[in-house]
Amino acid sequence: MKIVVTNDDGPHTPWLGPLVKALEEAGHEVVVVVPERPRSAAGLARTYHKPLRLRRLGEYYVVNGFPADAVFLAVKLVKPDAELVLSGVNVGENIGVEATYGSGTVGAAIQGGVLGLRSLALSMEAGGDVGLMRRVAVAAAESSALLDGVLAVSVNIPARWGGGLYCAKKLAKAVYRERLYEGVDPRGDRYFWRWGPRVDEYEPGTDAYYFYVERGITVLGISEVGVASVEQFGRELGARLGVKQINC
Repeated sequence: MKIVVTNDDGPHTPWLGPLVKALEEAGHEVVVVVPERPRSAAGLARTYHKPLRLRRLGEYYVVNGFPADAVFLAVKLVKPDAELVLSGVNVGENIGVEATYGSGTVGAAIQGGVLGLRSLALSMEAGGDVGLMRRVAVAAAESSALLDGVLAVSVNIPARWGGGLYCAKKLAKAVYRERLYEGVDPRGDRYFWRWGPRVDEYEPGTDAYYFYVERGITVLGISEVGVASVEQFGRELGARLGVKQINC
């Protein structure tokens, strides 16, 4: 399979090399096109106010824009015969409404879907097992033929996997209790910082419940009308991973 790999963490993220190696060892042809620097939380941001530039950096291509820009250049210029866009593996999970739709990782996958390609976004909680991540990435890529009628699928891997795989039908509305912090910088100017801890309880059936409570690999389909059914994909992914508890 011809795969475009992108991300929102840039070319120096520690999980990019292991991901590419795993896909290549499985026999896939991989081209990497990523933003030249970290672009987390960029969502579907695109560049229209300045020229886009593409250059080689070792074995990768880097772009002076956002993750969605990287996918656009990859599909239109670098690898027009690509069959799959795989975005990630993001350093940190993308769970809930704000993280999912604000994520540059997920945004890049949605851009791939808009351009007509099968598209996956993979994210893993900090401290996660790189070996498991490699297995999930290959299994997800090789299950992607079952994706139909969706723009993208977001797959999240917990740091402490409970052994199950779950297809979420609803996004958690609020995952963090955020507030606005105010301070004064060394020049005497006021600044504001948005931050907050994660909530303690999650609505059953949401992606947050499956991820934080069940500690499961969580699969979410995204379409033009919101959350989409990806049960066949989820069951195939679980079977390839040897998962005994599959809720799809």
